This record gives sequence, C-alpha cells and structure tokens, in this order.
Amino acid sequence: MKANTEVITIGNHCIHVEMYQQPKNTESIIMVNGALATTASFTNCVKYLSDGLNVILFDLPFAGQSKPHNPVGGIITKEDEVSILLALIERFQPTSLLSVSWGGYAAMMALAQSPSSIKKAVLASFSTQLNDSMLRYIKGARHYIQIGDVKTAAHLLNQEVGKHLPRLLKYINYEHLSRLDKQELQQVCFHIEQILSMNDTDYEQLLGNIEIPTLFVNGKMDEYTTPEDILIADKYMPRCAFEVVPNAGHFLDLENADARKRMEKILRGFLIPNERERQVA
Repeated sequence: MKANTEVITIGNHCIHVEMYQQPKNTESIIMVNGALATTASFTNCVKYLSDGLNVILFDLPFAGQSKPHNPVGGIITKEDEVSILLALIERFQPTSLLSVSWGGYAAMMALAQSPSSIKKAVLASFSTQLNDSMLRYIKGARHYIQIGDVKTAAHLLNQEVGKHLPRLLKYINYEHLSRLDKQELQQVCFHIEQILSMNDTDYEQLLGNIEIPTLFVNGKMDEYTTPEDILIADKYMPRCAFEVVPNAGHFLDLENADARKRMEKILRGFLIPNERERQVA
C-alpha cells in the first residue's frame, strides 16, 4: 500500500507525515517512533493493521524525511515532541495510539493531557524503570558519542538492545547510526540526559493521569524494558493491561516471524473493532 504524504508546519518545525488509508476504515491510529527511529520502523505494523485502521506516521524534525525540511536544526525537547504529537492528534483525530521504546515517554506525556479523540493506546517495549542493563547501554552509548567514536556506539546498539535482530537489520542500524551528523548526535545525548533525569514520581504522575484503556507490550527476552518492570503501572493506572511476546527482545516484531505473528494478534485484538470477537470465534 502506498502512503499519502504531506509536510505540516507545527510551530517552528516542519513535520513529514505519511497516511495509509482505506475507504472502509472508520478509525485510525497514530504511531510514535522510538529515539532516532523513523517511519520505516513501523513497516510491519502498517502491513497488519492498515486493513482495519487508517495509519498515521510521522518523523520528528531531526529525523528521517522531516530532517531536510528543518535546516536550522536545534535540540528538540520532550516538551517539543509532545506539542508536535498533540498537534497531529488534533489535526487528524486518530482514535488510538501506538508507541515503541522511548517514544512511550512522549506518548505518556501526551496521553496524560487526555486528547479527546484517543480512545485506546499501546505502549510497546517501554518501562518506567531504568534497570542495570538499560543504564549500562545508554551510559555506554553516551560515552562513545561524547568521545566521537560513533561507529562503536552503533555497534553497541546491536550488541545490546538489538541483539535479537536479524543480521540485515543490524547492518541497517549500524549504517544509519554510524552516519549521524553533529546535530543528530547532540540530539541523542540530550535524549539520554532526559531519560536519566526522570524519576519515579514523574512517571507516577503521568500514569495516574492516563484514563483510557492502555496496553503494555514487552518482549519476554527483553533485558532492557522487561515485562516485569512495567507491571508497576497497574498500581497507578485505572485501565491498563499487559501482554508479553514470548520469542522477542526489545525490537519485538522486527526480530523474527513468530514475534511478528504474535504482535499482529495482540495489536489487532486490542485495537481493531470486533477483531477480538473474530479471534475468539
């Protein structure tokens, strides 16, 4: 399926947006990338959701196809990300939201403001806990970037959070990350500092303000955002649920065919009207 694309001006930024639409679909979903990821990371999701939902993807100003439209550069804060996300939600009125990895941070901040059109949300590969494995990874990445050894930082991603990815995707990750320019590297370091500055109270307040049904999906083999670490959300959120993908790490449906099938079943069952009844039948 070919996307309809447009560039939307939001504040001082220009945002590349892709929309996968079918006339029969009555509801839509907006997807929020992980750190430095682009719309391409949602290729599988588009394939297995677009026959039931219109799909809206976007790149942040410093990444992907938005970057050429934002030549001035500058650091994008989490508050900027949330403003962009809320503006896109206001414009396109999606009924659901899906975030992956650290895209969940901005997604939570937006959901805590109760955008009126959003009725359901999925936060995948996200945790409010910075466990030892995640701290080791992000501090290591920050160190290599700060000393200018970008190739080792890219290799570290494949050794750590990307360890379960197939060889081709590891190669693509390495090529993409090792070619980041100065602006993008500054954004990575700023992003890491924001992650490290978050504390339990910040997350508790965000979680407590999200009232819509929210599903957390984590990979069983994910050492960095573990299924166990996110269970604390149940203490603060009135309407949350949890799913675990057995044969998957941090990158879930990108890692293998079994994980892809499991993610498809989970997401379609939660997000698409009447799909759960069809699966049970």
